[in-house]
Amino acid sequence: MMKRNLVRVIAFLMMMLLITSPVFAVTINTGNNGNNETNSNTVVPGVTTLELVEKKLCEIPITDPANGDKIGEFTKELTSFDAEKKEAILTLTVKNLMQNEDLTKKNLEVFFVLDNSYSMTKQYNNKIKTDYVAEAANDFTKSLLEKFENAKIGLVSFSSVKVAEGAVYGTENDAKLLSGLTNSEADLKAKIEDYKKDQGTYTNIEAGLSVAEKNFSTDENVARYIIVLSDGVPNLCLNTETTLQYSGVVAKATTKKLQDLSAKGIHMYSILMGLNETNNKVPGASLPEGADPNTTYGQLAEEIFGTPEKPIVPSVGKFFHIDYENLYDTMNESIYEDIANQKDTFIKDVVIKDYFPKEIVENFNFEYVKSPNIGKVSEKIDYADNSITWNIELLNSGEVATLSYKLTLKDDYNKEIVDKILPTNSKVDLEYNYENQKKQETATEFSKIRVRYVKSDDETVIKKPLPQTGNYTTMIVLVSTIVIAIFAISRIYFFKKLK
Repeated sequence: MMKRNLVRVIAFLMMMLLITSPVFAVTINTGNNGNNETNSNTVVPGVTTLELVEKKLCEIPITDPANGDKIGEFTKELTSFDAEKKEAILTLTVKNLMQNEDLTKKNLEVFFVLDNSYSMTKQYNNKIKTDYVAEAANDFTKSLLEKFENAKIGLVSFSSVKVAEGAVYGTENDAKLLSGLTNSEADLKAKIEDYKKDQGTYTNIEAGLSVAEKNFSTDENVARYIIVLSDGVPNLCLNTETTLQYSGVVAKATTKKLQDLSAKGIHMYSILMGLNETNNKVPGASLPEGADPNTTYGQLAEEIFGTPEKPIVPSVGKFFHIDYENLYDTMNESIYEDIANQKDTFIKDVVIKDYFPKEIVENFNFEYVKSPNIGKVSEKIDYADNSITWNIELLNSGEVATLSYKLTLKDDYNKEIVDKILPTNSKVDLEYNYENQKKQETATEFSKIRVRYVKSDDETVIKKPLPQTGNYTTMIVLVSTIVIAIFAISRIYFFKKLK
């Protein structure tokens, strides 16, 4: 009977052990959910990460509006990316690439292209026209060569070949190279005197420009200038049978030559003397067939050189229509100062507007990680147009301005963006002011990212170590109690059997 009771007790204790065994069960965690947060039952359906689809440098060159020379640059790049943290850091940089230069070391090449047609031998206010030219040109030469160690000046005259048997109008023979590029003031002064002694019949500005162009050096890093001076509009041009008339073909050819030289980076200055003759009519025989017989010299000049109100496009350079007595000041103040004085080496009124796609704004948190070292930026995204604005009042030579911000995927992101390629930005607008000329540029190429979601049954999900759960103290106490109980019952049974 005692033995039977012992068996019953042991069986009861074993049953209790089995009943309490769920306390020691293990829960499997396969990862994390779309928000990388564990569910209440600790079972996670999948993992969300961020993928870098394309890393692209966004660039906008900052150029001189007058001539297109590069003076700075804007860049935007993805500088840090963390797929697990689901964040991307982007850095905006604005550089002023200009440096202050020693003006005395500036490399200059200047050609005078001077009208020496017969009309230049006439007098104006008791002074021969060529004397006005010689006086202005000699002082300009003296000032430029004294200021610049590396300046050189050349001299070309233009009119037409002398009337003689076999003479052909409309070639480069209508111009003459009087002096190649030199830094000898004495030689140039002598050549300017020679210019006064040799005249031709007609006016071929295009021929003079072509001869000057061919006699520039091929050296690099040289600023090149042509100063054209005439007392009338041209009636000859190159490579055409249409000669000895104003307007029409001749005017178009002259304008095109001025435009071509400007496009090559040669700074053009055209001076037309005789403002007092602007309203004089051009002789009918010198106009193309069908032209208005009341056409004036002023209208012909406007056709070739334009006016400040109606500039020629593309540019023919700067044009001065003056009276003869104003020539000296025009050359030795306006033009000399333009060539000799250093240009601005600062960029001002820089405004950068960085726009974001709607999906980025709605699904990513935005925060600055590096405030701008120059200028001010909006505190947060302007949701009216999903943009931030960075203002820089002045960016001096050699300065570099930067700022950085971070985009982090929200926990409650819209699942519709999963696997969709997202550009980090939609566009960047850049505005700036240089030499009191404003310019705006836009960029639309940016780095691209993608939200990835991997379900837990996908074998690519990394299994984490299975955590053990349960109350170890309870287990130890229960096992110990069972062992003690079995031992006690065994001893009682043993002693009763001895009796």
